[in-house]
Amino acid sequence: MHELPLVFFTVLGQSAAGLYLIAYLSKKLGLIDLNQLKNANILAFIIVVIGLGIGGLHVGQPLRFFNMLFGVGRSPMSNEALLSGIFVGFGAVTLFFTLFMKKPLLRELANLGTVIFGLAFVWSIPQVYNIATIANWFTEYTTLQMWMTLLVGGGALAVIIGARQLGVLCFIVGSVAIFASRAGYQSFLSESGPQLSAEQTPFWAFQLVILALAIFIFAVTVLKQRMPKTILVTCAGAVLMAELAGRIAFYNLWQITM
Repeated sequence: MHELPLVFFTVLGQSAAGLYLIAYLSKKLGLIDLNQLKNANILAFIIVVIGLGIGGLHVGQPLRFFNMLFGVGRSPMSNEALLSGIFVGFGAVTLFFTLFMKKPLLRELANLGTVIFGLAFVWSIPQVYNIATIANWFTEYTTLQMWMTLLVGGGALAVIIGARQLGVLCFIVGSVAIFASRAGYQSFLSESGPQLSAEQTPFWAFQLVILALAIFIFAVTVLKQRMPKTILVTCAGAVLMAELAGRIAFYNLWQITM
């Protein structure tokens, strides 16, 4: 699948942005300590770098990435490339002032910048795909699912580092939104691309089953306050796989409107 690098790039990037946001807010609310925030920032940085590295395979030659920057301001793809770079840059600076040159004020400013540009990066992604000539993508459901990955993937990852209250809340909100919108989304696709939509059923079914199971596990985690770390890590990994499956289905809907 030619778009598979973009599947990983978007899902991992959005999930990392969600983790940065949820961990930062959790620290401000006193729900996690500084060490947990540090772990969250390390994990989020690793994930976004992996996503960016895999996404680079779609470009072919690494130097082509810089060619994409020539259209900043007028090209959604150029805006996405620029914001992804700034996002990763702020993430790296945050870790620098956290692990090496320990400057609390600079770390705080860099961390806030990472959160802000992470959100800007997530905003830029659906702008690339809301294309009038591709009817299956030209819908508000495209934007919705991109933002929900931030909540679902970021929430699941936040649970791992200890931000359980806010992480589970974000995960459940995102999952419920996905469930609630799925009927309307498929109704739209039944008109714009019925055959392609039907072919994506296994991917969507896998996504929804995993999300339903994860809701149960995370809800139990909050109620019991204790859950083996291996189960939480496995659950978060399964959630990312579910979002990857849903994104594969999205890219499979590509079809030029006649």
